[in-house]
Formats: sequence, C-alpha cells, structure tokens
Amino acid sequence: MIKQKIFPIDTDYSWYDISGLSQDDSRQLQSEFYFTPEIISYVSDRHERPHYDYDKYTDTHLLVYDVPVWPTAASKHFISRPITFLLQDKNLFTFHTVETSYVFDEFNDPQMLRRLSHAQDVTELLVTFLMFASQYFQRAVTQLDAERNDLDAKLSDDINNQDLVELSNIEKSLVYLSSSIQTDQMMLNSLQHSQLTFSKPAKERLDDVLIESSQSSEMVQISRQVTKTLSSTSNNMMNNNLNDTMQFLTVWSLVLTIPTILTGFYGMNVKLPIFNAAYDWIVIVILMVALMVWLILLMRKHHFF
Repeated sequence: MIKQKIFPIDTDYSWYDISGLSQDDSRQLQSEFYFTPEIISYVSDRHERPHYDYDKYTDTHLLVYDVPVWPTAASKHFISRPITFLLQDKNLFTFHTVETSYVFDEFNDPQMLRRLSHAQDVTELLVTFLMFASQYFQRAVTQLDAERNDLDAKLSDDINNQDLVELSNIEKSLVYLSSSIQTDQMMLNSLQHSQLTFSKPAKERLDDVLIESSQSSEMVQISRQVTKTLSSTSNNMMNNNLNDTMQFLTVWSLVLTIPTILTGFYGMNVKLPIFNAAYDWIVIVILMVALMVWLILLMRKHHFF
C-alpha cells in the first residue's frame, strides 16, 4: 500500500511510504513515476543486501539498508531484513515489510512528522531515516547483553540444555547483526562518492550516521567476544561435569567388581578349597568389604576422586 505522508509544515519534498509492495503498487509506481522493472525487483526482494545504485534513465537513487528484526516464535534469534529508499527528484520512497515496519511506525506521530518537516531538503530527510534505523542496532545489542548477563548468573549455579540453547541464539543474533552492520557501513561509505548530491546539513548528518554505525559495530564485536568467552566457559563446565560423572561411575564400577568376582567364585555348586565350614559366607563378606575399602582408599590416594 502506497501512502503519501502529509507534513504539518509545508515542504518542497514529498514522502511516500510503501508497506508490503503489491502488484498494483508496482504498476502504479511504474506508470506514475516511471520506475523500471529492475528497480521494482530490487525493492521487492526481501533478501537484498545493502548497497547503493543509480539509474540514470529515471534519475533515481536506490539505497538498501539492513535493520534488525526482533526474535519471534518462528525465529528464536535476531535476524536482519532490508528497508529500501528510492530518491527521485524531490520525492522519497520508503519500502518495508511487516517485519521492518517498526522503523517508520514511530513517524506516524504528529510530533515526529513535524520534526521531519524541518529537514531542508529530501537528502536530509533520507539521512534522518538512516540515523533512526542505525540506532536500532544498539538497542538490539543492549537487549542481547542483558539476556547474556541473566544467563551468566544462571550458568554460575547450574547448566542445562535450555540455557545453552539460549546462549547459542545470542551468538547467532550477534553474527547476523555484525554482518548487517558491516554491509551497512560499506553502503554508507559508498554514498560519499555517489551520484547523490547532499546538502550541507545532510552531509553533517551522514557523518553522524557513520559514527553511529561504527559505534554499533564496536558494541557488537565486544559483545561477541564476551559471549564467545562465556560459551567457552560453559562448555568447559559441561565437560568437567561430564568428567566427574564418568569418574564417579568408573570408580564405583571397579569397587562393585570385587563382590561380583567373589560371589561368582564361591557361589558355584562345586567343592572349593580352604572354605568348608558353615560360617564361610561371613568370612567371604568380611573379605569382600575389606577389599572394597582397600580399593577405595587406593583410588583416593591416587586422586581418582
């Protein structure tokens, strides 16, 4: 659906917001604004990687920018999806899906629309959107850090499979965010040498977006390192617990081998040497217990447990 946003203050530029591009929307964009089928294919691809492109025939600038998508019941970790900007003359078109609509939903507020209407030209409006989109990465990393800290407190006491799954989801989230931020930075850097002419305020804001993106990248790298260390520590604890369990089972399997051997010998229905009295079973039990105690003391001496 194509919606033209109405600013509370008169501006010399227009903003068209398109959510969930349909076939009718595509035909309308091609007939009214002369967008080529190639451009339409770019904006409709929900897996398009961040990049900048310029179509000289329609004088249209295309920008694809990744934003984080919060975990859902279907996907237990953060992923990234693109939002697309088309800039043609004094018109700015924003394309997004239901997953990424949150980036533009906050601009439905009259105060936010008034704030946008103070942009001097359409390039400053574009960079304002990029700034807001970049800030969501830091929010995502902050949420992941909080979840990891909660897991860290739980892992200090006990470790279970669910905790390890949650830790794995955090690691996956950070990988997705790191990849998206890096490609976003490449796109932002390419804008400085693009066909797009920025006004002076827009250039200053673009520098701010680059700084914001760089800070987000550093936050992700630090968080990945801490999470990697926590994951390694958790694996070591799991391995150590497994070693303790196997050691316990090994020790007691050796100890219980003694009564198995003795009762096996003296339980046979044949005449055996040495023991012929009625109280022989008492002697066997005493011998069995003595050997078991001796084996336990021997293994303790050699630090088996």
